[in-house]
Amino acid sequence: MRNHSQRGSALVMSVLVVLIIAIIGVAVIRFASREVAGATASRKTQALVACADAGRQMIISQFKALGVSPLSLTVLNLPMDASTRVVGGHYDRNDVQVTQVVSLPGTAFGPDPGVVQDISNRVMVTGGGGKPLKVVVHCQQGGVGGDPTTGRQLEVEFGIRFGI
Repeated sequence: MRNHSQRGSALVMSVLVVLIIAIIGVAVIRFASREVAGATASRKTQALVACADAGRQMIISQFKALGVSPLSLTVLNLPMDASTRVVGGHYDRNDVQVTQVVSLPGTAFGPDPGVVQDISNRVMVTGGGGKPLKVVVHCQQGGVGGDPTTGRQLEVEFGIRFGI
């Protein structure tokens, strides 16, 4: 006596195998698209970091100009590429406030080197140190219709001691 209950089971099994392979394929495609999105976001972030570092290097190079006070430097507003600009100042919701180089109190980086000195394990430099300054570099990338407030932004703020 023949068993008729297994008739058509090969078709059902092949449909299940195709369905499982399709689900695995969709999962791989979704995973790959997430990886691409993450890599793109990382690339954009690294571009902003490179922009801010280039702006920082540009400002420091302008400090070395003879006879120019750091507080009187021209504020940066330069295109780095088609969609990225390096500018001076802090980011605000409505605009960029241009205060690129600001003087800090003499004790901003610790006690005044002319008053308190720890000479252990140190090579002393004549002159006592220089003037502490705060420098701000701001990078803008992209934006809708050229509006920088809608794109990616990165601001770097650092302090240096300039002078003798």
